[in-house]
Amino acid sequence: MATANASGEIGEGKALSYDQVVKQFGALEARLDGIMSVVKEVQTKLEQQEVARKKAALLSQKIAARRASLMEEDEAKRKAEEEAKKAEEEESKRKKLEELKSRLSQVKHEVEEGKKVREASAAPANTASGKGAVGEVKPEQDPYLALFGQSTEMPAEFKEILAASDKFKQLGLLSG
Repeated sequence: MATANASGEIGEGKALSYDQVVKQFGALEARLDGIMSVVKEVQTKLEQQEVARKKAALLSQKIAARRASLMEEDEAKRKAEEEAKKAEEEESKRKKLEELKSRLSQVKHEVEEGKKVREASAAPANTASGKGAVGEVKPEQDPYLALFGQSTEMPAEFKEILAASDKFKQLGLLSG
């Protein structure tokens, strides 16, 4: 009868006793238990890795969602800043335009005033009031008053002498 030995070779003529067979089955069972425990450990580690992979996937999804929300917030802030900047620029342009409009109206007013002044200076002088285009005509100061330094009316004697002098000049009796 043929039997198998431990190396797996078939050997002829060796007979195994019951105790040896039980002993070999016990050894094989122990080996199988060892292999099964290793398989269980490997399965446990694989399950742990799968759980860790799922946790990492959930964490990465949360991180991606958070990044997306932060990017949306940043985009919203940037748009708000751009709109505020644009509104500020429009406000400054509007103020500049208002300033230019007020300056234009001021220049128009000055031009109108200048036109009125030119028209007034071109108008004929009003001889009844003694006013011309340049304002009121003031009488010339008498040279005799300047000599005496008085601004009061000339005494009657001087007036008489001046009137006689003018009369002599008209008659040609006095040269000068």
